[in-house]
This record gives sequence, structure tokens and C-alpha cells, in this order.
Amino acid sequence: MKKSLLLISAIILGLNLNAQENTSGTVVYEQVMKLDIKLDGDAAQFAHMMPKERKSNKVLYFNAEATLFENGKSAEDEDVSMHSGGANVMIKMEEPENKVFTDLSNNKQIEQREFMTRVFLIEGEVANQWKITGNQKMILDFPCQEAVMEKDSTKMIAWFTPAIPISAGPSNYGGLPGLVLAVESEDGKQTTLATSVDFSPLADDILQKPKKGKKVTRDEFDKVVEEKMKEMGGEQGEGRQMMIRIHR
Repeated sequence: MKKSLLLISAIILGLNLNAQENTSGTVVYEQVMKLDIKLDGDAAQFAHMMPKERKSNKVLYFNAEATLFENGKSAEDEDVSMHSGGANVMIKMEEPENKVFTDLSNNKQIEQREFMTRVFLIEGEVANQWKITGNQKMILDFPCQEAVMEKDSTKMIAWFTPAIPISAGPSNYGGLPGLVLAVESEDGKQTTLATSVDFSPLADDILQKPKKGKKVTRDEFDKVVEEKMKEMGGEQGEGRQMMIRIHR
């Protein structure tokens, strides 16, 4: 019995030591957004040729005090041109320069969001309305637990690992007892999955707060988005941050 207790204590101690070491590094995520592009008039003939999804890389830098989430190196704009008969259509998919800085010590966030060519700085607290389900799985050899949250009738699913004791994740998904390695929102219309984790120390100038944009509250930003989308006859989904321009 004494040997068993010693073994269990050694395992727990080893897990705690690993968690303490995993407090600085870089996570690369692949974000996949499902697309449903509607065309009318002469352009409707191109509907079957429209891209069905958009993939991009994101990166999260973290240490024990703060994190910064931003576009990865491959997050570039993409042009798709199509021609048939007398109709021409060009789709320009633009990756906005969005960033999320999280002050872990004070549970505060500064989010830089680009919307309709305008840039905003949104300050607020980290949302913490998750419910941990008890479901578990492995991601990149890290043991992860499932948490769910509903916001404006939209269900979000996150998988976090206590092995990396950083209460943050991609975009503004955080507030959990471990780093978020995967997120699914809008019934799978957008997924974000970690593809690599590197615990190398960060350069001193990496974790910088975003400063570009007009300072607004979350409610003020949501109102701007809602009014503009109504004007355009569209809808703004949770986490949808890519701009699609269609030229005929």
C-alpha cells in the first residue's frame, strides 16, 4: 500500500512539474470556415464553382502573464476569378488584421477587430460562462477536457488542456483552467484546431497590446455590426471575421 501511495504521489508531482514548465510558448492553429456564397442574376451560373470553405493559420503567443492571438504567416488574401459567356465574377476573400491580447493577471482583454474597412479596439473582461462536461480526448498528445457555452442561441464547444496552465485560447475563447486547443462554433461552420505547440521562450517584444483602432465597448461594436449587416441584408455569425467581396 505504501509503495502504491508513493507511486501515485510521484505521478501527481510529475504532472505538476510539467504544468509549471509549460507556461511560455507558441501555438499554431488551423481555422476552417464553411462558406455559403449566394449569387443571383447572371452570376448564378457560377454558384457550383464557389469555394466551400476557407482555411487559414492563426498563432497564439503565451506566457504566465499574457497572451496574443493573431494571423499566422499564411493568412493572406485570396482572389478567385471566373468567366463564362458575358458574365465575369471575381471573389476577393480578405483576412482582416484581427488581434486579441489577454492580460491573464487582471482577466482583461483588448481585441482589435476590422469590420468594413474600419478598425476597432474593444476592451472587456474574459468571458467565463463555460460548463465542463466531463468528456475527454487527446489533442497533440495533450489530455483535453470538453467545455460548452451558449451565447445568443449559438453553442460553442472548446477542448482545453490543464497540462498547459494558461487560461486562454484562440480568439477570445478563454476563462478555462487550461489552454484551449480546439473550438467549434455555429454547429461546425467554423472550427479552430491546434496543429503544433512549441514551448520555446518568447522574444521580449512579442506580447504587445494592440493599439490600432477606435476604442469602443463590446455593446457598441456589436451595434455597429448589427446595423451594417441589416443595411446589407445579411447576418453576422459568431466568429466570422473574413470579408468576401464579389465584383461582376
